Parts: sequence; C-alpha cells; structure tokens
Amino acid sequence: MKKLLIASLMTIASHTAFAADAKTSVTKSDPLFAKATQLYEAKDYSAAFQEMQRLANAGNTQAIYNLGYMTQVGQGTTKDEKKAFQYYQDASNKGFGKASFTLAQAYNNGDLGITKNDKKYKEFLDKASNQGSEEAIVESANILFRQGKPEYDQMAVQKLLPLLRKNYYPAMHLKAVYDLSIGVKNKNPIMQQQAIESLKDLAKNGYVPSLMILGNMLANGNIIDQDLEQAKNIFSRLAEANYPNAKESLAKVEEAIAAKKAAPAQAPKK
Repeated sequence: MKKLLIASLMTIASHTAFAADAKTSVTKSDPLFAKATQLYEAKDYSAAFQEMQRLANAGNTQAIYNLGYMTQVGQGTTKDEKKAFQYYQDASNKGFGKASFTLAQAYNNGDLGITKNDKKYKEFLDKASNQGSEEAIVESANILFRQGKPEYDQMAVQKLLPLLRKNYYPAMHLKAVYDLSIGVKNKNPIMQQQAIESLKDLAKNGYVPSLMILGNMLANGNIIDQDLEQAKNIFSRLAEANYPNAKESLAKVEEAIAAKKAAPAQAPKK
C-alpha cells in the first residue's frame, strides 16, 4: 500500500510540534495573578483586563504580554493588532521571552498586521531563546536539525539538553523524532526502537504532536506494523479537537480501510 501521509519525519516535526496555539492562556499560578486569573476564567474579560493593566503598570512583564494577547483577540478591550504588537514589543524589550517568541512568529507568518520578514523572525527567535523561552529554544533546535549536517545536529542537541533534563515534552518529542530519523537512515534498529518508545510514552501522556507522529507511522506501516484501525482511532480523537491536518489524515485512513475491505480476500498460502 502506498504511503498515506508525510514521508519525512523531520518535516512532520516541523509542521506539528511548533504550530501556534490559538488558545494561549493568559493565566499564571503566581499569587499576583490570582484575581486576574479568577476573573479571566469567569469570562469577566473587562475586569480581568483592568486587573492586568494594574499589574502591567507596576512593571510586570507577564501582565504586559497578557494585555497584548487580550488586545489581539479582543477580550475585555477593542481588538487592535497594532496595539497588541506594541504590548508584545514592550514585554519583549523588558526581557519576557514569550513576547519575543510571539513577535518571531508574527514576522514568520505575517501576523499582527506586519509583513513577513525572515531577518526579523530570526532576530526575535534568537532573542527569545536567549531570554529563556522554551518554545524558541525548541524551534531553534528544529531549524538546526533541518540543515541535515552532523555539526548542526550536535548544536541542536546541546540546545535541547537543559529542556530534556526538565522533561519538557516538545524537546523530548523533537529529540525522539530526530533519533528516529537517524535510526532509519543508518538502519539502526535499537535507535529506532528507543525513539519509537519515547514517542509512544509522550502519546500516552496526551502530547498531541507525538500522537500525530504515531498515527502517521501506524497508517504508513513503514516503520512500525501497520494498524489502520488504531491510526483511525488516533486521528478521530485529534480531528474532534480540530488539530491541524487530523481531519485530512482521518479521511485518508478511512479510504484505506474501505479499500482494504473491498479488496478480494487472498487465498491462504499452502
């Protein structure tokens, strides 16, 4: 059976592990945010915005970032991408890595009313990484892995090590995908199996990009044994959650299942 989905593991990683989360939370466990969190979760966005303003005026960079997000989506205030950009820029200038990463994504995708700019994307990605943004560190490592050169691979692994020690799922996922790619390329079954087990563990813990990878492998059957029903189950769950590409993957798997059922049964070998 021909392969159903994306062939390149590193390509899968770049399209699944780092997709922007449209439901970015503005809450924080810090006691300073207790009132704002309570108001936000109660969907009293106007009062939550005012509380965030109070914290931002006291110099809290998380609060400044949150004002940017709420302004971007129009929660508790008028939706205004230009003003949201200014909030993010302020938080970034004050050292808040997530704001710098948000600006990097904006320049990469042409969001927030700005023009795509590869140079600015790299500039803010590096800035976010240096400010300790875990998302930026993982994305930087992924860019290095995609160069396909051993020296860049070593640099990427070094970037990921602190996050791997913290069991940060996106870093663990990317490292497992890289190991699997190298294992397949070098025909190293031990390395392949270790990487597959890592991805399965992440999938069991509900990490969606690993579920997507596992679903692809089960559908294709080129790395692990094909199991279309299990792949269908995974993609059904992801499609219900509106995860990118899950509905398309589910449709392809359902087509393959239907074709398999319609095919004439083969006589048993003697």
